[in-house]
Amino acid sequence: MSPSETFQTILLLLMIAVVLDAVARRLRLPSASVLVLAGIILALVPGLPQVEFDPDFVMVLFLPPLLLSGAYFTVWPDFRANLRIILQLAVGAVVVTTLLVGVVTHLFFPALPWAACFALGAIVSPPDAVAARAVLDHLNVPPRIAVLLEGESLINDASGLVLFRFAVAAALTGAFSAGAAAGSFVYVSAVGIGIGLARSAGYAPSSPED
Repeated sequence: MSPSETFQTILLLLMIAVVLDAVARRLRLPSASVLVLAGIILALVPGLPQVEFDPDFVMVLFLPPLLLSGAYFTVWPDFRANLRIILQLAVGAVVVTTLLVGVVTHLFFPALPWAACFALGAIVSPPDAVAARAVLDHLNVPPRIAVLLEGESLINDASGLVLFRFAVAAALTGAFSAGAAAGSFVYVSAVGIGIGLARSAGYAPSSPED
């Protein structure tokens, strides 16, 4: 596929996403669920052109805006008050989901290596903040449950990305280091928090005396 054809295909997909989002809002359905369902249907249609992206490019282009959108609507006092449980969900739930998906995948596809199965689990384990908010807006759930789910979805990408990275490394090298994975998770989380605090301090409004 030529660059121009790739660009045209991307524009077509964006137009479809905009239309589906409008239809979902009209029908009072979660936009994320409608988009996921449409993506599955399109993936099953034979003969469609295959669009390939650089994974690093996708990570830089799409992930930060999604997290920024989720962080913008987060009630931070409630987030801090429930931080312990949110961290347990963001790490523990992601790890358990990754393991369960990996085991189930290996049961259905025994020829698939364990590392590849766990890589698939790491991909599907962390829900994004936008999807969580889109679904919760249509459900009558207690406020604290909403805070926990939205807060967990905001920071679970760190654990999911670390698990995916080491699952891929294990698939390529045949080795896995739990200590290195834990250290990488702490490093990614600390750097992300540090950058966020530095940026928020830089955008802090000046006092009237200044």
